[in-house]
Amino acid sequence: MIQKRVLSLTPALILSLFLSVAISSEGFAQSKTIAIIDMQKVVRSCKAGKKAVKELNKKFESLKKQLQARQREIQAFKQDLDKKAPLMSEEARAEKERQLKKMVRDFKDKSDDAQFEMRQAEAKRMEPILKKLEKVVNKIGKERHYLLILEKNMPGLYYFAPNIDITQEVIKIFDSQS
Repeated sequence: MIQKRVLSLTPALILSLFLSVAISSEGFAQSKTIAIIDMQKVVRSCKAGKKAVKELNKKFESLKKQLQARQREIQAFKQDLDKKAPLMSEEARAEKERQLKKMVRDFKDKSDDAQFEMRQAEAKRMEPILKKLEKVVNKIGKERHYLLILEKNMPGLYYFAPNIDITQEVIKIFDSQS
């Protein structure tokens, strides 16, 4: 029975011992043992990220124009069908409706392909940047003796003191190395 009480008190004792040592440690309140970084902001703000986003936007606009042109063709075909449908034979109208459905399916396939192509292009373009950023963040973490660097936008992170955000520092160091 005494063993059970001792075992149930052990985690509480360990925690209170840890907290008392940590609080009494010189400079604990001022030390930055945890840092926050907004990687999306870093990628959007650093020179390499801006260049990559610009290239990706060009690709996106090109694909968007192609899809919009195809969409206009489909709309024109549909309007023409709606206008001429009353004058067509049942068989001719059914054939035109099949053509329209095929055009819509083809458009959806092209749209899906464009989305896939954009995701691949984004991954290909951003992967080297993210690898370099990871090295910069690791270097900062080691040099500044951080115990932990968290992503600002990660689920479950509801509050942090603004003075532990190292986003601007990472952008500055990354740009100076590029």
